[in-house]
Amino acid sequence: MASTVIYEVECQLDPDIVPDYDDWLPGHVRDVLACAGFLGATIEATETPAGERPRRRVRYRVKSAAALDHYLENDATHLRTLAAERFGSALQCERRVFTPRGEVISAALEPAPCLNCGAPVTGAHCAACGQAGDVHVLSMREVAGDVTHSLLHLDGRVWRTLRLLVFRPGEVTREFIAGRHQHYLPPFRLYLAISILFFALSALLPDTAMFGMGSAPEEARRELEAEGIDPAALGQADVEGPGCNADIPVILGMDLDEAFNRACERIRADGGAGLADRFASTAPKLMFLFLPLMAAVALLFYWRPRRLYAEHLVLFLHNHALTFLLLGVMEILGAFAALSAPFAAVSGLVNFLLFLYLSWYVFRSMRVVYGEGRLKTSLKFIVLVVIYFTLLGITMMAGLVYSMLSLS
Repeated sequence: MASTVIYEVECQLDPDIVPDYDDWLPGHVRDVLACAGFLGATIEATETPAGERPRRRVRYRVKSAAALDHYLENDATHLRTLAAERFGSALQCERRVFTPRGEVISAALEPAPCLNCGAPVTGAHCAACGQAGDVHVLSMREVAGDVTHSLLHLDGRVWRTLRLLVFRPGEVTREFIAGRHQHYLPPFRLYLAISILFFALSALLPDTAMFGMGSAPEEARRELEAEGIDPAALGQADVEGPGCNADIPVILGMDLDEAFNRACERIRADGGAGLADRFASTAPKLMFLFLPLMAAVALLFYWRPRRLYAEHLVLFLHNHALTFLLLGVMEILGAFAALSAPFAAVSGLVNFLLFLYLSWYVFRSMRVVYGEGRLKTSLKFIVLVVIYFTLLGITMMAGLVYSMLSLS
């Protein structure tokens, strides 16, 4: 197999042409590298002893001796003529060719193979798969440091993203669309992390009868007893609520009547707790379907200038991440309000202000990202809000029906 060769060009310069030569040399080297067979080059400025002319050296790595001969026979004359016309006798060059005779590497310096993919690791990380070269079982101190770094550092991306997301509507979306990705968390990862935290928080906080299912039979009896009513004097239906004798038409060839009645019995038995849990686990999946749908709707409102579908999706991901953040704060405030009656009024006021901020935030983010005036943005905002809540209601209703049928 042909061996690479080193083609070295060392030039002595008159002191008065050094600045001009240094500006010209990189372009000349690129012209040489454009010739067939040249693999790379390094430019060196050698130390100049007192009384000698400044020197510059270029070391080219060439694929083979045949490739170098082809260059010398076909391209070198033209490139040398250009240099001579520019600098004349103020530039004198010597040229040498080196052929590698062998490579000796100490066994201690041989790169170790990557434990993940087997490729040689010459630096701190494997160039093939990115795994760190130093792999060992972490101590507790290292684990704690790794967790702290992941949560608080991440090159500052987490806090930089959250600060811009919360206080500068639309700015993080505009930054991402402009191609400045490395400073911020990716939109989908940001939305996913915040939504998971929100739904986890919702599961941990006290239940809030979000479906209006009523209490379980045992709780209903206790409520009647507290009011001085004897549950035994009432019928079973009076205590547990209306029966489940729905008459549902056949849909898509499926008879849902029996399935719905079984689900209704389950809901009566536990006061809707099972349905609430099932719907809570279904809601995040529904949002993954709902957001792309709304991005497609937004695409219809912004034809000129033409925007990519992904731009609308990124805006919805960021706005929904902010929405889940604010809803999480509202839920925490609601939990505190349930524990302390005097705090309830303050919690209600704060929640109202957060709702106003969210409404303004979405409007402002549309102006920042799309760059349209207040009137046009206001009209589109109103129409999109109507479509948004209509589609959201349909999506949530479909999720609720699915959750009910999954109980049967």
